[in-house]
Amino acid sequence: MNRCRVYRVIVADDEPEFREWLRSLMENSEDFQLVGEAKTGIEAIYLIPSVLPDLVIADMYMPESDGLEVARYVQRHFSGIKAILVSAYEERVYERLAREEGALAFIPKTRLSLDALRQALKGEVKP
Repeated sequence: MNRCRVYRVIVADDEPEFREWLRSLMENSEDFQLVGEAKTGIEAIYLIPSVLPDLVIADMYMPESDGLEVARYVQRHFSGIKAILVSAYEERVYERLAREEGALAFIPKTRLSLDALRQALKGEVKP
């Protein structure tokens, strides 16, 4: 049997409900394992080197430091880690901003699912 890859994930979002929802989604997943949570971009930036995830899912806008800064940090310091930015707002400019900072993709929270994450990781996210 072909074993699928398990992506180790950090979620950075200032909304506890969103982190809880994503945690419960990943608990039932065979290919995503939540290995860390952060309430701010700064917390995520401090957590990344100690956990070394495969993927960081970060909200575009958080206190202290936003998802764009997290994506920029990952891009500059960890070539093997991917960042996907999310937001409650579906602004088209967010996709461009996310890519400019080195994020793999931008996914609106209303469209976020395990399948959307899988598609992004395969490079199949549609704007």
